[in-house]
Amino acid sequence: MPLTKRNILRHELIGLEAQVVSSSDPTLLGVYGKILDETRDMLVIEHMSAAKIVPKSGSSFEIKLPDGQAVIIEGEKLVGRPEERVKRKR
Repeated sequence: MPLTKRNILRHELIGLEAQVVSSSDPTLLGVYGKILDETRDMLVIEHMSAAKIVPKSGSSFEIKLPDGQAVIIEGEKLVGRPEERVKRKR
């Protein structure tokens, strides 16, 4: 199943480009780079050769799909273990 805007929540995010477009922590706004890792509550984004840990809750992300399209996702929709999130029905 190809990765699209409609099914992004049921796919692996590691390796995709992401940018923090809103956050309860103003120091994280604009963090941009490749998603290196994902935990239940955090995304690890490679930003300027350093790993930034961004909480999912309280943040919104613009994620670039492999076909070049961008989709904005509320972090609350991503909260949960990645292996469980991909199994959830939406």
